Amino acid sequence: MKMKLYEEGEKSKAICHHCKQLVNTTFARRDVPFSDGKGDVKNILAAVCDVCDHVVAIPAQSTPAICNATSSLPS
Repeated sequence: MKMKLYEEGEKSKAICHHCKQLVNTTFARRDVPFSDGKGDVKNILAAVCDVCDHVVAIPAQSTPAICNATSSLPS
């Protein structure tokens, strides 16, 4: 199976946990914090809610950047 590669500015749909509904999204580069609050990953491609501007999804192609950011965190 081939991975879909998204480009900046491309549109999609996702459920926004902030808006609590299905929304249109736009792929954009963002700094995204880790869920545990201990650092973040800089400048990755993410799906951003067109209504509230929150990150709602991260495409698989951003995984290597997340792994690199995770491995550089202090233990």
